[in-house]
Amino acid sequence: MSKSVQGFTLIELIIAVIIIGILAAVVYPSYISQVRKTRRADAKIALTELAGLQESYFVENNGYADSFELLLGITSGKKYGFKLNGTGVLSKDGYYNITLPQWGYGTNKFVLEAKPVDGKAQADDTLCPKFRLFATGKKTAPPSNNCW
Repeated sequence: MSKSVQGFTLIELIIAVIIIGILAAVVYPSYISQVRKTRRADAKIALTELAGLQESYFVENNGYADSFELLLGITSGKKYGFKLNGTGVLSKDGYYNITLPQWGYGTNKFVLEAKPVDGKAQADDTLCPKFRLFATGKKTAPPSNNCW
C-alpha cells in the first residue's frame, strides 16, 4: 500500500512568499501615489468652496474677508464643514490647512492657500506641496502647476 502525501513543500511556500513580496514592492508605491493624488481633491474642493464664500461676502460687504472668522461668521468650532485652526481652517477631510496669506489680501483681492497638515501622510506629497486660488480665478500649485 502506497501512501500519498499532499501539500506544499517549504521551498514552494518560500517561492510564493518571495513572489508576493516582489509584487507588493512594485505595486505599493503606485498605490500611495494614487492615494495622494485622490487626497488633493480635498484641497481643490475646499479652496473652491471658500472662494465662493468670499464672493458672497464681497457682495454683502463690498470687500473680501481678511480672516476666516469673518468669512465663516464664527469664532470657534466648525461651519460649512470647515474647522477653525489658528488663523486658518482645516479642509473637510482634514488633509490640508487653508490660510489667507496677508500678502494676497486686499479690499478687492484675496488668495487662498492650502498646504498639507504637518504630520499627516499628505505632507509627503512633494509634487504638489501647496495649492493657491486667487480672486481672479487663477489657480496655481507651486512648484508644479500640473496639479489642478
